[in-house]
Amino acid sequence: MNNRILDERYQLEKKIGTGGMADVYQARDLLLDRLVAIKILHTAFAEDSEFIAKFRREAQSAGKLSHPNIVGIYDVGCCEGSHYIVMEYVQGKTLKEYIKEHPHIPIDMAVKITIEIGNALAEAHDNGIIHCDIKPQNILLTPNHKVKVTDFGIARAVNSSTIMTREAVLGSVHYLSPEQAAGDKLNAKTDIYSLGIVLYEMLTNHLPFDGETAVSIALKHMQEEIPRPTRYNPAISPMLEECLLTALQRNPTRRYDNIQDFISELKIAQGFTTSSAFKAVERDFGTISKTVTSKTRRIEKCDTESKFSQFISNLPQKYILASMVLLFIVAFAWAFFSFGNFWSNKEVEVPNVVGKPVEVAEQILRKKELKVSIDEIASNDVPIGEVISQTPSANSKVKEQRIIHLTVSKGGTVILVPDLKGLTIEQAKERLTKLHLTLGNVQEGNDSTQPENIILTQMPLPSSRVDADTLINIVINTKQIKVPNVVGLPIEEAKKVCDDAGVDAYNITKSIQPICEGVSLTDPKALVTSQDPIANNHSNGIVNLVIGKDKKQLSNIKKGTVNITLPKTGESKKLEIYVTDDTGKHQVYNEATVPGSNIVKDVSGVGSVRVQVVVDGSVIQDREL
Repeated sequence: MNNRILDERYQLEKKIGTGGMADVYQARDLLLDRLVAIKILHTAFAEDSEFIAKFRREAQSAGKLSHPNIVGIYDVGCCEGSHYIVMEYVQGKTLKEYIKEHPHIPIDMAVKITIEIGNALAEAHDNGIIHCDIKPQNILLTPNHKVKVTDFGIARAVNSSTIMTREAVLGSVHYLSPEQAAGDKLNAKTDIYSLGIVLYEMLTNHLPFDGETAVSIALKHMQEEIPRPTRYNPAISPMLEECLLTALQRNPTRRYDNIQDFISELKIAQGFTTSSAFKAVERDFGTISKTVTSKTRRIEKCDTESKFSQFISNLPQKYILASMVLLFIVAFAWAFFSFGNFWSNKEVEVPNVVGKPVEVAEQILRKKELKVSIDEIASNDVPIGEVISQTPSANSKVKEQRIIHLTVSKGGTVILVPDLKGLTIEQAKERLTKLHLTLGNVQEGNDSTQPENIILTQMPLPSSRVDADTLINIVINTKQIKVPNVVGLPIEEAKKVCDDAGVDAYNITKSIQPICEGVSLTDPKALVTSQDPIANNHSNGIVNLVIGKDKKQLSNIKKGTVNITLPKTGESKKLEIYVTDDTGKHQVYNEATVPGSNIVKDVSGVGSVRVQVVVDGSVIQDREL
């Protein structure tokens, strides 16, 4: 079809696109010597005379639109059975192509694109034109990201026709409003919903609904809630999310009253309230569309008016006028009784209800003659039933009966771990039970600066977010006793000294040295050859004593110090210190230690002495004294 000339004026140069309804060609207007885009309808549409008549009327109406964000319609016609529409030629790509190439569109850019599309729709709605097929495939982006909305004429005609290809259905159903899916009467709010889907896709790189068939997707639009966009993009602000979800309400009455309100709140939500933050698109006077050229003579050769149109035109004028008057009276009465005070232009100041119980918030707003829309979300920071945010914001000036959208907490899905430090075990159990948490492992620790039997540390740390029934492990401060030096004393004398210091129990063993053979655990003359803990260290009330009877052993005691600093990150670790000497292997330290702890421990042994430091079962130090 390349190089074909339509009506001796438009020379087709190359095909630049195809869709469910038409093929698109780059062409040259030979009369004005300019590039244009021409859509030639598919045969299935061209053979339907009723559709063609509707298409012509819609294209003529759309051709009257003059806006920098709307692709101008220059002409419509028919040549040799091919019905076509001549449009402004726009260099660039569709928004759908741009989304595929840029899966992570910046939020500011997505909102700005949406605002420019909204400006185009506002111009159309002000002129009584509804697009009915807003989708990324019908949005063009120039190389400098200027937005151009196309297909006003075709979309409207197709929505009123029974002709629809499978490709066209599948291309549009993801952006279909619930009322479109249900076959209900449409108004400007259907464009608001579809524009909301486009913004959703730009912000998340996801469509809210998908399915194997067009019918299944359409049903989801009619029956299911839109997934919150922050599920896919947590960077979306709460206010922007609420603006988007308001536009995507299944019930049209709960959406914005008009596209201007949607645009206004998008600007507020994203901070585009000053000229420096967002500059409205400037008009490109070189590309403003001209009114559709009259082609009555050509069209009359190619199609006939529908029977319905002929019937209306043959009716007596008085019947037509009477019907119009009756229709106006019915519409007026419906509006009056539905809205009551629709006359009112009174403005009110929006009160601040953030942080208030939702019941109180509703009362405050209704007293101001404002309507209320409520959306509940899970929150781990705000109590259940409390208002998290509101749109419009407090102190804004709005007209009476404006809908104020409230975001209300429906409670948290996670639990904040309480701070248990300084509590007893019983107190900790009580607090954890109230929060549906469970006391886990209890380990002993020692800190001479803190009272006995109180919690020193915990894991998970305070303010951590956890699920219900999570185990909270603790380290409890056990009894702290400063151990006296009893090495070299007879066992009975050593026990008395320890008793005076507050020691509760003893673990007495014999030395394994040959020179100590024959010593008895009950021998009052037996001498203490080593002790654990060593002198001046702290104990939880138990002291380990090794006994013998030869003082020569005491002259061979070696002493040293273990100095260990644990990493500052991670969880609490089990730290153990072992001393192996001529008397055997002894554990001199066994405590749970928190990240960043510095442990200094004096150690000693008799004869050949080896010290091992073990962290969570792994030996990290092994040396001789």
